[in-house]
Order: sequence, then structure tokens, then C-alpha cells
Amino acid sequence: MKLVIIGGGASGMAAASKAKRIRKDMEVTVIEGGNFVSYAECGIPYYLGGYFDDYNRLLHYPVEEFTKKRGIEIINGKTVTAVNPDEQVIVLDDGGKMKYDFLVIASGASAKAHPFGNVDNVFTIRTLDSAIKIKKNMNGSEICIIGDGVLGMELSSEMSRSGKKVTLISKHDRLFPKMDENITEDLIRDMKNRVNVVLGENVTDLKRNGDKITIQLSRQTVECDVCIYAVGIRPNTEFLKGSGIAMNEQGLVIADRNMKTNYSNIYAVGDCATSYNRITGKQEWHPLAQVANKMGRVAGSCIGGSMMEFKGALNTTVVKILDYEVGFTGIDEKIAVLNGFTPKSVTVKAGSRAAYYPGGEPIYLKIVYDEPSMRILGAQICGKDGAAWRLNTIETAIYGGMTMDDLFYNDLGYTPPFGPVWDPIVIGASLSMRD
Repeated sequence: MKLVIIGGGASGMAAASKAKRIRKDMEVTVIEGGNFVSYAECGIPYYLGGYFDDYNRLLHYPVEEFTKKRGIEIINGKTVTAVNPDEQVIVLDDGGKMKYDFLVIASGASAKAHPFGNVDNVFTIRTLDSAIKIKKNMNGSEICIIGDGVLGMELSSEMSRSGKKVTLISKHDRLFPKMDENITEDLIRDMKNRVNVVLGENVTDLKRNGDKITIQLSRQTVECDVCIYAVGIRPNTEFLKGSGIAMNEQGLVIADRNMKTNYSNIYAVGDCATSYNRITGKQEWHPLAQVANKMGRVAGSCIGGSMMEFKGALNTTVVKILDYEVGFTGIDEKIAVLNGFTPKSVTVKAGSRAAYYPGGEPIYLKIVYDEPSMRILGAQICGKDGAAWRLNTIETAIYGGMTMDDLFYNDLGYTPPFGPVWDPIVIGASLSMRD
């Protein structure tokens, strides 16, 4: 029995390892276009920010862990150009073909490229290979980041911490619009003090001008030594066009809760595949490491004969920006309305620790809930101390279908160094009960 996996990232290696663990007699081959498998993509901003210089620290396992200890064949530097489900064959970029009994599509996603051709020292980031290239070319002190999503904010934070002069360019009229302004107001203020923030500008041209990169914007020109284009990602599924494998309008492979596609022996996992929203039940895109790993595990287990279902995700995102722990989970009011809910929200500013205990910081928290049922639907949080664990607590409540009343009565541990007796979470829940 032959299992072929396209992609050696988190989801692909999780699928390979799980299937091989269950079916030791199964022949498992992973085809990866880059030079590495199973690495910490989320650690790349810290590598570029100078926390460490050895990229090997980002590798979860050396390749020998898979090839020698687990018996998984890994082929690096090859890409798949076509899949023929009827013949159960994949085609490689060198024209070679490979048969399979089971196929897992774990081809991931790529950073969106800028439309201005090949310009020296202008980069996108999505892989360890790309990060190594950027690190080698990180000459000069002036860095431009185009895009103020999670990655753009994170890169701006870490680059400025390392001593670079950073300009962050956004097409939006306010910074980091993914989150509510009143939740991130302290963060945005501090970011503007640390980084040159340019708002409401579109990039109209990008070119090399001597030793500098010139970025022409709608109303001004910016120069820098290195530019990172971070305006989003797209699924790596172009090679599947015409294969008959079902995809949605975003180019994501449509997978069910077993991660199976419309072909019974083909599975899709990770950033190239759909997954279910835990609240709405709809198939969505959750290109996150923790989701990808679980999707891969589910697919590998099912292929091995031990059936599992992916229970859904909430797009839970936590990121460190400057000294702040910032994150969101679930759905916001707009999405809630579109899905038939009657949303209401509470917003809290409260201390992270007991007032008399040193080290406390303000926590800004918003909780969205459905007014008729009081079911918790989503949350946003920002703070320098203890924000991340509080978001994960609320995510657990959402995942479990808890109401705001449940959240109020939930028996959170209390001690002054870690929180006030009326924790920001409990305060938020209590505000919903005032009526």
C-alpha cells in the first residue's frame, strides 16, 4: 500500500507520521519542493529579528528522524505539477511519474507576490528557504514592510526591536484593522512611536534605484534597503486545475471532516484545504499551524484505518507585537449577523493582576455573544501581561458551547500575581448579565 504526500510542512508530516505509526507496512513518500520539512514557520519573525542566527533551531526534527527512525521516504527539491485521480498518478516537475494508493494534498500556501517584477532585496516570506535568503541579504538599516496584517505587524515589531529603522506601509486608514480600535489603542500608539507608519497608501511602483529600493506610493515616495511584501497568502493548488478534485472559489481543496476530498482515496490538509468553522459549521480557511497539524493527524489516522473527524476550528490567533500579547478567536458581529445570530458585545479594560501586586498591566478585552441564547461567539484581547492565556480560556469556552453565564460561574484559579479576584474575563461575563 503506497501513500504519497504532497508537501512536507506541518500537516503533511503529521499525516505521514500518523499513517505510518498505524500501518507500519505502508510505504509512505513525502514530496517537498523546498529544502526542509517539519519546521517552525511561526518562528521565522524571531529568526529574522535576531533572537538567534542558526536556522536549524527552527527544525522540529532532523530529516533522519523521519527517514531512518520512522521509515518515511522524503524527496526534497521536487514539485508536483499534475494529479491524475483516475490513474492514481502524480506528475513531477522533471516529468517523472509516481503511482499512489492514497494521496494527501498538503501543498500549503504561498505569499502573494507583488506585480512589479523581480527587484533585488524585495522579498516575500512563507518558507524557511525564503527566510534564510532574507537573513543573508539583510544589509542596511532601513526596512520597509508592506502590509499590516498579523505578519506585517509582527515583522515590524521584531525588526524594530533588532535596531532596524522600520517603515510600515498600509493601504488602510487605520493600523491593524483586523481588530477593534478601542482594543488595540495602546498597541497602535506604541507602534507609531517605534515605527514609521504610513497609512492610506497603495503601492504604485517598486524598483531598484542605485543602492536603495524606491517604493512609489499614491501620494509619496519611500526608500529603503530591504523591503518585505506581506499582503496575504494564496493556496498552492494551481497544479490541481483540471484534475477533477473539487475546489472552492478561493482555490482551496474542499475536504470533509475526515479530510477526504471528492475522491475516496485523496485527502487534503493544511493551508491548501478547507476546514469547518466550529460556530457556523461552514467550510472556511484556517491557515494556522495548530489547525494544520490536527488536520494532518486526522487524515493520517483515517488512511491508516483508525477513523477520526476534525471537529472544527475557531481561527484562534495569538501574536506578540512589541511587548503586547494580541489575539482573537471565533467570529465578530458582522459574521454573526450573516449566520443568523443576534450579536451583542461587552468591552472591558481591567488589570491583569491584583492592584497591589507589582507588574500588572491593563487588559483590553471584548467578548461577542448571541443575545437570545447568551452563547459566546468570539473575543479579542490586547495587553502586556496575561492576555494570551485569557484568550485561550475564552476559546475553550466557545469550543465547548458555553454561555456568558457559564463563563461568569467558571471557577478560574485566583492568586494576586496572576490576576485580580474579579478577573477581566469574569467582569466581561458579568456585564452581560446586568439586564
